[in-house]
Amino acid sequence: MTAEVLMKNIYTFANILSQAESDIVARWNPTSLQNALNWADYCIKVYNQVADKPYRCQIEKQMAAMTLHLHPPSCLQLCVEDLGKARLIMEKTLLQNTHLPEKLFTMILKQQEKSNADNLTQDGCEKAAREVNNVTKLLQALQTNEESLGQIKLTSEATALLSTLMGLTECSSKPQRFETYVCNLLTRIAKKAGKFDVILKMLTVSPCDTTYTDSQLHYLHSIIIRWLSVPSNDTFLDSCKEVIQEACKFHTDFCHTYLKHILQWAKNMEPSYDEGDSNPYSWRFRSIDPQRRGGDRGRTLESLCEHIINLINVNKQCQILVKETLQTQKESSHFNVYRDIVKKIGHTAE
Repeated sequence: MTAEVLMKNIYTFANILSQAESDIVARWNPTSLQNALNWADYCIKVYNQVADKPYRCQIEKQMAAMTLHLHPPSCLQLCVEDLGKARLIMEKTLLQNTHLPEKLFTMILKQQEKSNADNLTQDGCEKAAREVNNVTKLLQALQTNEESLGQIKLTSEATALLSTLMGLTECSSKPQRFETYVCNLLTRIAKKAGKFDVILKMLTVSPCDTTYTDSQLHYLHSIIIRWLSVPSNDTFLDSCKEVIQEACKFHTDFCHTYLKHILQWAKNMEPSYDEGDSNPYSWRFRSIDPQRRGGDRGRTLESLCEHIINLINVNKQCQILVKETLQTQKESSHFNVYRDIVKKIGHTAE
């Protein structure tokens, strides 16, 4: 077997393992499960062949780079040693996944009973099983609204995720490949979790590993900010305003991204005339994305003004930037939303 075929097969297993911790398993059937376990058994044979070979380090290096190519995006990082425990890692990952159909859950337990797997051996796969489930656990944590999680929990999750990504910065010689991976992973987290707090928090924490350079950290932060600047990611505006403001204090570039999304929000505000109301008109958000109309209920003029004040309060530089921007937009026509915004925020913007 050539090295190319070997790595292709290991990648196939890693990709299936990545799927095993996602909601994709909800569509699995007994054949899908057996296919996953067969690939795991294949990897155990690979381990027995390469464990003591001099080219093992080369395989390790190539395996590290596989993370950037997995679908769905995952924090999974396998090493040669993990191949020897491939089946246990696969089983443990599946059993921890709440999306796994009950029938398949039972099948795995029955197979484990038959094999009489040694408990010490199972314990050896804890680390890899934990890594492959990092994203899943993160998503589950973000879906809770318990105040007890607080800033400590948020900081912990953001640090763990940032550290994982920092460890992958040198896994690819192609920067575009790494950036694509990071963006896909962030999109998955944002889509599943429904909020961006942990992503924003990543802009304010440092990795656990102290061997990183400032340029590496800046590079990763710049990728996150570019991703946040994409119009469809303006839903970060629904996050905690304190977290958004904190990110602004660390990154001037993010201040401009924040302002850009605020201005787009204002652009989508249109007057609504109601004869029965004491006010001649009010402002309402005009959704341009049919899929998001239900999620745009909070896009009110009051909420928009709160975000503007939030940005103003970052620092003096932001205060000047917002003031000049509002004044320019206000004078662009005789009737626009900016004139009412300036009135609402009063002396803060004046």
